This record gives sequence, C-alpha cells and structure tokens, in this order.
Amino acid sequence: MAQYNQTEEEVISSNISTYEPLNKDADSKGVVDMAKYKQPDEKVSSETSAFEQVMSQMNIADRHAFDMHYDKLWAEASDENELLSVLICEIDFFKAYNDNYGHQASAFMLLVIGLALKNTCEEFGCFLARYRGDEFAILIKGGDVKKTRDIAETLRQAVEKSRTEHNFSDVSDIVTLSIGISSIFPTSMKILMNAAGSALTSAKVSGYNQVCGHAEPEDKNSGLLPVNDTLLAAQIKEQLDTEKDDFERLMSEMNIFDRRDFNSYFVKTWQEASKASELLSMVMCEIDFFQEFMDHYEKETSYDVLLIVACTLKNKCEEFDCFVARLEGSKFAILIKGGNATKGLKVAESIRVALEELNVEHAQSPVKNALTMSMGLSNIFPSEMNSMKMLMAKVDSALSDAKTSGHDQISVN
Repeated sequence: MAQYNQTEEEVISSNISTYEPLNKDADSKGVVDMAKYKQPDEKVSSETSAFEQVMSQMNIADRHAFDMHYDKLWAEASDENELLSVLICEIDFFKAYNDNYGHQASAFMLLVIGLALKNTCEEFGCFLARYRGDEFAILIKGGDVKKTRDIAETLRQAVEKSRTEHNFSDVSDIVTLSIGISSIFPTSMKILMNAAGSALTSAKVSGYNQVCGHAEPEDKNSGLLPVNDTLLAAQIKEQLDTEKDDFERLMSEMNIFDRRDFNSYFVKTWQEASKASELLSMVMCEIDFFQEFMDHYEKETSYDVLLIVACTLKNKCEEFDCFVARLEGSKFAILIKGGNATKGLKVAESIRVALEELNVEHAQSPVKNALTMSMGLSNIFPSEMNSMKMLMAKVDSALSDAKTSGHDQISVN
C-alpha cells in the first residue's frame, strides 16, 4: 500500500466544523471546488476528533470494526460455502491532494468520498470501513465474481460523480479511485487480504482510476482486469518473509511498548519513586513453553497469539494504572509505582486469571492443554542503598523459581 510522509493522524485530526463557504455560487460543472473553503491560520490540534466523530455518525466503520466483521463474515462464508470478496479502495494521488489543499480540505474530501461509497454500499448491502489513511475496505459475502466487479465499478463511478476537484492528479481534474478486488471461498484470511492488496497495486500500475481483481476459481467472464500472477506470488512470498516485521509493526500500532520504551520508563519511574519514597514493584512474566507452541502451530499463529496476550496484559495494566512492555520473545515486564507490596501480587494474579480465561490451546505444553504464564514478582524502595540492577536481578530470580517449580504460577522474591 502507499506510504505517505504526512501522517494519518495529521490528516484526520482536522476539525471539519471550521469550514466556511466563501462563495455560494454553484459551479457550472458541478465540481466540488475545495478553494471555496477557507482554513484557519492556527495549527490544527491533533486532539481534535471531529473527523472521527463524523465518520462514526455516517456509520463508516473503523479498522477495528472491519477486522471484527471480517472474522464474522469469514466464518459465515466458510460454513455456508459462499464466496467472500474484499475490495480495497485508494484515493488516487492523495498525497498530492493533501500537500496542495491542506489537512482540513483533505479531511473534508475524505468525508465526501466516504459518503459516496457509503450510499453505494448500503444499496448493495456491503460492509464499508475506513481501512487506513486514504484507503477504504469493503466486504461482500455471497453472489459471484461478476456481481462483485459490478459493485466495484459502481463505487468507482460514485466517486467520479461526486465531482470533487483535484487539480493535482495525474489522471483527472477530479478525485478518482483505484480499487483492488479479491474473491475466494474461505481458506486463508491472510491470502485473501494479500490478493486484494496486490490487485490494488495492479490497478495503480495499470494507470489508476480503475478496478482490478483476482478471483478463485478464475472467471473469464468476470470483467476484471487480471492481476499479474508473478507480482502476486512475489508479494505473498515477501509478506511471508516479513511476518516478524509485520508483527513488530502491529505491536507498535497497538501501543505495546518494547524494551527501549521499558528502559526509558524504568529510569524515569525509579527516579520518581526515589524522590517520593514510594514502593516500586516489577512483574516479569513469560509464556510457558512458547517455543514448543511455535514449532507446533507455526509462526503466523504464534504471532497472533502473542498479540492477543500483549493486548490482554495491556488492558489489565491499564486497569491498575501500571506500565507493561514486551522485552523479547514471549517475555513481558510490568512496572507498578506506589501502593503496597500486595498491589503487584494483585496485578500478577489478575493477568494469570485473564490468560486462563482466554483458554488458548497449547497441545505441546506439559503443564496443561492451554496457554499458561509463569511470573516473578519483586519490589523495592528505590534509594542510594539499592539499584535498578538489584530489582532486575530479584525479579529474574523470582521468574526462574516460578518456572523451576512447575510453571503456571507466581513466585515472589
């Protein structure tokens, strides 16, 4: 997918309510002239959420809702042996638009295009979501490849009919849309998304403002421009080769901190606790027999599970107002400032219970037939008499004790 220097947050944070029409005269060509909307000189605050609020009010789902609905439709299509199609739509030359019209005009344009797509999706009973940046994703369950292609073409035309000015596009003087389609009888969710992304790439490489698709089984009467199979194979191979990079990126997107973040926070929190004479507790936790899990369930599933566990830890730590980071592999560290010695134990126990409730299968664990975690806990009053290294050594020892004592338990040092 296209990468932009302008961050998505800067684009979507614009307060669309500040738009004021400068000229009420209708354009003779019916083009939405973005120059008719002025922008305030002051810097747009990144805290503004008007854009997201309007998207929500328009019933245009976000990425999280898309992922949830994707899972649901995938299961339904699999059970009912129906075709499932994904359309990924990208506004052509969006960066050029954003660079020349500004953040607020870009946000307003996204709403105009979102509304055009929404009306068409409601007509055909499709699910629409804003996928990321200037991309929208659409899910279609049932029907055939030709119907999916017809819907995609109607969506493309709907954007053209909005007549939204784009004087910096290489293909038109109005906003246009490139669409990638992939249709499949459910087997692999990841392959379907890869194929839709590859189809979008082919649509852009072929000249923008068009629909390009990949379908299984192949339908010569589908009307879709074909995807370059060599390109598709290469992109899927690249995706499989870079699963770890994707995993790290997802961790970052979900605000799961890493070792570098931990080190910085540890120093800062140690200093604060020392000045305030507060207790500092640390929990070191590690998924039991995770290498065996990876060997049995393969890397993709293992990374998915790590993401789920990381999110579970993050949610629990937010409840207790403490900090969690992934140090390496399946090992996480939690820092708890303040409270008494039992607070750290409560945090650790709540995590253990939450993981138990996930009930993730682990057929290769000698402890039980589900994913478990061993945890070491220690605490200290930071002062000149002790050190960060001392706390780390104590908590590492506690974790080692938990594992040597049979795993799936909390050890305190």
